[in-house]
Amino acid sequence: MRRHSFGHSFDHSLGHSAPDRTRHAFEPGKLVAGLVILGVAAAYGMDAAGEWDVRPEIVLPALLGGLCVAALTSALTYAVRRRSRRATPEEGQD
Repeated sequence: MRRHSFGHSFDHSLGHSAPDRTRHAFEPGKLVAGLVILGVAAAYGMDAAGEWDVRPEIVLPALLGGLCVAALTSALTYAVRRRSRRATPEEGQD
């Protein structure tokens, strides 16, 4: 099997492409962190445009709180995936 860009693999015998789902797992913690950082950047952008009055006493604690939520989301995702990985082999041995 030959790998192509964009995460797709191509099987020449069948003549069609299928997505390669083994490359990257979905990580919700990174999504939350990205959204938090984009929100803070948008707030500062609106402040620079003169639309909002953003005070650092509000935005910086919000940024830290959002990143803590992202860390908690990552930890919970890791725990759930670890638990499901452990449960799967035990069920198959019965």
